[in-house]
Amino acid sequence: MEREIETIREKPHWSYSAFNTFLACPMRYYFRYIEHAEVERTSISIPFGRAFHAVLSERAMKGADYTIEDAKEEFDFFFRGETEVSENLTYKPDEDYWFWEQRGCDMLDVALAEWPDDYTVKSVAEAFSIDVPGLSKPLVGEFDLVTVDGGDETICDWKTASMKWPNGKADRDLQATVFCYAYRQLHGRMPMFRFDVFTKTKNPAHHQFYTLRTNDDFDRFVYLAGKIEKAVNSGIFLPVESCMNCAECAYGSRCKAAHRRAA
Repeated sequence: MEREIETIREKPHWSYSAFNTFLACPMRYYFRYIEHAEVERTSISIPFGRAFHAVLSERAMKGADYTIEDAKEEFDFFFRGETEVSENLTYKPDEDYWFWEQRGCDMLDVALAEWPDDYTVKSVAEAFSIDVPGLSKPLVGEFDLVTVDGGDETICDWKTASMKWPNGKADRDLQATVFCYAYRQLHGRMPMFRFDVFTKTKNPAHHQFYTLRTNDDFDRFVYLAGKIEKAVNSGIFLPVESCMNCAECAYGSRCKAAHRRAA
């Protein structure tokens, strides 16, 4: 069954991912969103994260009757499907499909054992499309989970990570700003935001990070979004060369040859 967000994305739009990609490396943004270039490599972490995310969505929708056996069976189904459609899939040395299959099951043991059922689920996979002042295209996205706990509405976003997040990361994260902005535009209320981070370590762990945003954060986002669109429309796509950006970039070879193609 097609998700609502997939239909919304068929039309021109902005997204948190597009903004974040541009800020990390405008050249990567160009290859992905303008040129739609074939990816040279896809880290196994991408299909793994999508499959893990899909299982958590099932748990949120089906409630406490959704067992760990159900979760692991569906993870196997989702993970296999995601890897089969991934272009140029890559693994690190000493890792393979079965390594990550087992790691996913270990992480699900933690996720379901610590799953909180003491709140009301307001929505799961709620798609949104809103207008942002100064942008020529709507901003679209999807809230993983929205809950109501003691009257407080909270957007929950699921992440898989190689290690525990450092203190303060959630308070600086652009996604929380973008999603809280969208939620207020849609519902007229200021939500809380929570990242549920599941580590892909040998002994998986689950950490929750709550954060809030202010009207000034929203004003800065609108300002930033406008600057990004202006830069894109001006054709400004410089590479940001760093070990963090380049190590697993899906367009590494293409980027290194960009100056020769432009000559």
